[in-house]
Amino acid sequence: MTYAFYLAAGAMLALALALLLVPIVRHGRRHGRSRGVFVLLLAIAIVVPLASVGLYALVGTPSTLGGVEPAKEMDVGEAITALRARLKEHPDDAQGWLLLGQTFTMLKQPADARDAFDGALKADPTNGAAMVGWAEADSLIRDDHRIEGRALDLLQAAVAANPQNQRALWLLGISQFQHEKYVEASATWKTLQPMLDPDSNVAHAVAEQIAQADKRAAAGAGK
Repeated sequence: MTYAFYLAAGAMLALALALLLVPIVRHGRRHGRSRGVFVLLLAIAIVVPLASVGLYALVGTPSTLGGVEPAKEMDVGEAITALRARLKEHPDDAQGWLLLGQTFTMLKQPADARDAFDGALKADPTNGAAMVGWAEADSLIRDDHRIEGRALDLLQAAVAANPQNQRALWLLGISQFQHEKYVEASATWKTLQPMLDPDSNVAHAVAEQIAQADKRAAAGAGK
């Protein structure tokens, strides 16, 4: 297994995510759901695998790695099998576990995704992406989709380690909102807000969520 495999698999994952999530966003809009939430979901989901690809691009490409053959075309199932074989031999490969977790997330297999992110955390307990991935997968497994317990602890640790971890801030705000801590949710999202391009759809989506949190906080204070 080489970095070329990760590069090809990461690009494949990003494309698959785009094809998968765009129809979901459109369907949600047709049924009157908030545009902002779907836009933010789409942006976050696509940026993550591309960031992983960028990491390996910095290390090198097939043309710069002597003796590396071009990655063969493979479907997602074959890629997962190959990656699992790699991780069985190298369980300390945190980036490999991350890619596996992201792939299972795309395939809507949150239990497998959480296990993969857990593998990443065992390999690198301070890995912020694995912390966020585990928390997100755990919320998808739950019937109520609440973010609490270890998931909340991991998000708080991720933000403490990197106050500019945008996905961690977003999900932490969701957890606070779920627990009716609207003032805290608004504050968390307001911390995220300056990190975004103010003219971007993502920034507009965050602004919508802040407005909702502030409205509920004000309503609660008036009781």
